[in-house]
Amino acid sequence: MSPSTRHFAIIDLETGGLNGANDPIFQVAVVCGDLLLGQQALTNISSWSSMVRLRRPWDPIGAQHIHHIPRRKLLFAPSISRVLEHLFQMIGSREVVAHNLAFDWKFLSTAAEQLQLHLPNGPHTCTLQLSRRLDPDRQQSHRLSDICDRYGINIEHAHDALHDAQATSQILPLLLRDQPSA
Repeated sequence: MSPSTRHFAIIDLETGGLNGANDPIFQVAVVCGDLLLGQQALTNISSWSSMVRLRRPWDPIGAQHIHHIPRRKLLFAPSISRVLEHLFQMIGSREVVAHNLAFDWKFLSTAAEQLQLHLPNGPHTCTLQLSRRLDPDRQQSHRLSDICDRYGINIEHAHDALHDAQATSQILPLLLRDQPSA
Protein backbone atom coordinates (compact mmCIF):
# COMPACT_ATOMS: atom_id res chain seq x y z
CA MET A 1 0.00 0.00 0.00
CA SER A 2 1.35 3.33 -1.04
CA PRO A 3 1.66 6.04 1.64
CA SER A 4 0.23 8.50 -0.90
CA THR A 5 -2.99 6.47 -1.16
CA ARG A 6 -5.67 6.14 1.51
CA HIS A 7 -8.00 3.15 1.43
CA PHE A 8 -11.52 3.89 2.63
CA ALA A 9 -14.64 1.93 3.50
CA ILE A 10 -17.52 4.42 3.68
CA ILE A 11 -20.43 2.94 5.61
CA ASP A 12 -24.01 3.89 6.31
CA LEU A 13 -26.81 2.25 8.27
CA GLU A 14 -30.55 2.64 8.39
CA THR A 15 -31.92 1.75 11.80
CA GLY A 16 -35.17 1.23 13.66
CA GLY A 17 -34.50 4.09 16.07
CA LEU A 18 -31.81 6.27 17.58
CA ASN A 19 -30.66 4.01 20.43
CA GLY A 20 -27.59 2.09 19.30
CA ALA A 21 -27.76 -0.16 22.36
CA ASN A 22 -31.31 -1.40 21.70
CA ASP A 23 -32.71 -0.51 18.29
CA PRO A 24 -32.21 -2.81 15.28
CA ILE A 25 -30.22 -2.27 12.11
CA PHE A 26 -32.40 -2.51 8.99
CA GLN A 27 -29.97 -1.73 6.17
CA VAL A 28 -26.19 -1.69 5.81
CA ALA A 29 -24.11 -0.30 2.96
CA VAL A 30 -20.43 0.17 2.23
CA VAL A 31 -18.56 1.93 -0.56
CA CYS A 32 -14.89 0.97 -0.78
CA GLY A 33 -12.47 3.17 -2.66
CA ASP A 34 -8.98 4.57 -2.74
CA LEU A 35 -7.95 8.19 -2.60
CA LEU A 36 -4.67 9.12 -4.25
CA LEU A 37 -2.84 12.11 -2.83
CA GLY A 38 -4.07 15.28 -4.53
CA GLN A 39 -7.13 13.68 -6.12
CA GLN A 40 -10.69 14.89 -5.56
CA ALA A 41 -12.52 11.62 -6.14
CA LEU A 42 -12.16 8.03 -5.01
CA THR A 43 -10.91 5.39 -7.45
CA ASN A 44 -11.28 1.59 -7.56
CA ILE A 45 -14.79 1.92 -6.18
CA SER A 46 -16.89 -1.06 -5.20
CA SER A 47 -20.11 -1.00 -3.24
CA TRP A 48 -22.44 -3.38 -1.46
CA SER A 49 -25.71 -3.05 0.40
CA SER A 50 -28.07 -5.39 2.21
CA MET A 51 -31.27 -5.25 4.15
CA VAL A 52 -31.23 -7.01 7.53
CA ARG A 53 -33.88 -9.49 8.62
CA LEU A 54 -36.18 -8.40 11.42
CA ARG A 55 -35.44 -10.03 14.77
CA ARG A 56 -39.09 -11.08 14.96
CA PRO A 57 -41.60 -10.64 12.10
CA TRP A 58 -43.91 -8.49 14.22
CA ASP A 59 -41.22 -6.08 15.41
CA PRO A 60 -41.96 -2.41 14.68
CA ILE A 61 -39.89 -0.91 11.88
CA GLY A 62 -39.49 2.57 13.25
CA ALA A 63 -39.48 5.74 11.23
CA GLN A 64 -40.66 4.28 7.94
CA HIS A 65 -41.57 7.79 6.78
CA ILE A 66 -37.82 8.54 6.83
CA HIS A 67 -36.14 5.37 5.55
CA HIS A 68 -39.05 4.05 3.40
CA ILE A 69 -38.05 0.43 4.00
CA PRO A 70 -41.04 -1.90 3.58
CA ARG A 71 -41.55 -4.70 6.08
CA ARG A 72 -41.50 -7.29 3.28
CA LYS A 73 -37.87 -6.46 2.41
CA LEU A 74 -36.88 -7.00 6.05
CA LEU A 75 -38.80 -10.28 6.43
CA PHE A 76 -36.82 -11.99 3.67
CA ALA A 77 -33.42 -10.35 4.19
CA PRO A 78 -30.27 -12.12 5.44
CA SER A 79 -29.60 -12.34 9.18
CA ILE A 80 -27.68 -9.61 10.96
CA SER A 81 -24.85 -12.09 11.52
CA ARG A 82 -24.43 -12.81 7.79
CA VAL A 83 -24.70 -9.14 6.89
CA LEU A 84 -22.11 -7.98 9.43
CA GLU A 85 -19.69 -10.79 8.60
CA HIS A 86 -19.77 -9.69 4.96
CA LEU A 87 -19.52 -5.99 5.87
CA PHE A 88 -16.53 -6.53 8.16
CA GLN A 89 -14.83 -8.63 5.49
CA MET A 90 -15.28 -5.84 2.95
CA ILE A 91 -13.94 -3.23 5.39
CA GLY A 92 -10.86 -5.30 6.25
CA SER A 93 -8.03 -2.92 7.16
CA ARG A 94 -9.53 0.06 5.31
CA GLU A 95 -10.16 3.36 7.07
CA VAL A 96 -13.81 3.38 8.16
CA VAL A 97 -15.72 6.54 7.26
CA ALA A 98 -19.31 7.56 7.97
CA HIS A 99 -21.33 10.71 8.29
CA ASN A 100 -21.89 10.82 12.07
CA LEU A 101 -19.65 7.81 12.60
CA ALA A 102 -20.34 7.68 16.34
CA PHE A 103 -24.02 6.93 15.62
CA ASP A 104 -23.37 4.09 13.15
CA TRP A 105 -20.44 2.69 15.15
CA LYS A 106 -22.57 2.34 18.29
CA PHE A 107 -25.06 0.16 16.40
CA LEU A 108 -22.26 -1.92 14.85
CA SER A 109 -20.44 -2.28 18.18
CA THR A 110 -23.57 -3.46 19.97
CA ALA A 111 -24.47 -5.96 17.25
CA ALA A 112 -20.88 -7.26 16.98
CA GLU A 113 -20.69 -7.76 20.73
CA GLN A 114 -24.02 -9.62 20.82
CA LEU A 115 -22.92 -11.85 17.93
CA GLN A 116 -19.35 -12.24 19.21
CA LEU A 117 -17.91 -10.78 16.02
CA HIS A 118 -14.72 -8.74 15.88
CA LEU A 119 -15.09 -5.16 14.70
CA PRO A 120 -12.61 -3.90 12.12
CA ASN A 121 -9.89 -2.05 14.00
CA GLY A 122 -8.50 0.29 11.36
CA PRO A 123 -8.56 4.08 11.56
CA HIS A 124 -11.84 6.01 11.57
CA THR A 125 -12.95 9.30 10.03
CA CYS A 126 -16.23 11.14 10.48
CA THR A 127 -17.38 13.46 7.68
CA LEU A 128 -19.70 15.27 10.11
CA GLN A 129 -16.67 16.22 12.20
CA LEU A 130 -14.69 17.18 9.09
CA SER A 131 -17.53 19.47 8.00
CA ARG A 132 -17.87 21.04 11.45
CA ARG A 133 -14.11 21.69 11.54
CA LEU A 134 -14.57 23.87 8.43
CA ASP A 135 -17.29 25.87 10.21
CA PRO A 136 -16.09 26.43 13.79
CA ASP A 137 -18.75 29.10 14.46
CA ARG A 138 -21.52 26.71 13.33
CA GLN A 139 -22.96 29.08 10.75
CA GLN A 140 -24.04 26.24 8.43
CA SER A 141 -26.00 23.02 8.64
CA HIS A 142 -23.89 19.88 8.70
CA ARG A 143 -26.57 17.40 7.64
CA LEU A 144 -25.36 15.16 4.85
CA SER A 145 -27.87 16.55 2.35
CA ASP A 146 -26.84 20.14 3.12
CA ILE A 147 -23.13 19.38 2.75
CA CYS A 148 -23.90 17.68 -0.56
CA ASP A 149 -25.80 20.78 -1.69
CA ARG A 150 -22.81 22.98 -0.86
CA TYR A 151 -20.52 20.77 -2.95
CA GLY A 152 -23.00 20.28 -5.80
CA ILE A 153 -23.53 16.57 -5.14
CA ASN A 154 -26.95 15.03 -5.67
CA ILE A 155 -28.31 12.35 -3.32
CA GLU A 156 -30.80 10.29 -5.31
CA HIS A 157 -32.60 8.75 -2.32
CA ALA A 158 -31.63 10.25 1.02
CA HIS A 159 -31.94 7.85 3.95
CA ASP A 160 -31.21 4.84 1.80
CA ALA A 161 -27.97 3.40 3.17
CA LEU A 162 -26.32 2.83 -0.21
CA HIS A 163 -27.22 6.26 -1.60
CA ASP A 164 -26.06 7.97 1.60
CA ALA A 165 -22.77 6.01 1.57
CA GLN A 166 -22.24 6.96 -2.09
CA ALA A 167 -22.90 10.62 -1.32
CA THR A 168 -20.52 10.46 1.64
CA SER A 169 -17.87 8.90 -0.61
CA GLN A 170 -18.20 11.90 -2.93
CA ILE A 171 -17.96 14.58 -0.23
CA LEU A 172 -15.12 12.87 1.67
CA PRO A 173 -12.27 13.87 -0.71
CA LEU A 174 -13.62 17.42 -0.90
CA LEU A 175 -13.87 17.77 2.87
CA LEU A 176 -10.35 16.38 3.27
CA ARG A 177 -9.06 18.80 0.60
CA ASP A 178 -10.63 21.78 2.39
CA GLN A 179 -9.30 20.97 5.88
CA PRO A 180 -7.16 23.71 7.42
CA SER A 181 -3.46 22.92 7.71
CA ALA A 182 -2.42 21.81 11.16
